[in-house]
Amino acid sequence: MGYNTEYKGDMLFVKDVSGKQLNFLNKMFGEDCREHPEWGATELYYIDLKLNDDFSGICWNGAEKTYFLENAINVVIREMRKEWPDFALHGTISAQGDDIDDKYALVVSDDGFVHKRPIMCR
Repeated sequence: MGYNTEYKGDMLFVKDVSGKQLNFLNKMFGEDCREHPEWGATELYYIDLKLNDDFSGICWNGAEKTYFLENAINVVIREMRKEWPDFALHGTISAQGDDIDDKYALVVSDDGFVHKRPIMCR
């Protein structure tokens, strides 16, 4: 057992991506960050992301026990920018944890990285 969070929504590519970029992304998805110290995120687990259905962005892959998805997306952004400095995302991913009050959104901020924004419940 454990704590689960469901994610819904997409982070869309700001610019069209090439086949080479899609291939690079696909190689990162599902990887364990602990096995890639060069990513500088060995405190994270898996990159629980996939390309969305129309290849216009990325989304959660539905993996059970996904933690710190915002950090995983930021690893992807940082790694992509090493090869393609103008790589950027926009959009929002909504999150709902097991606890009814655990609601938040992952949004791209002005700094170009994804941040967690709480959603207040009434």
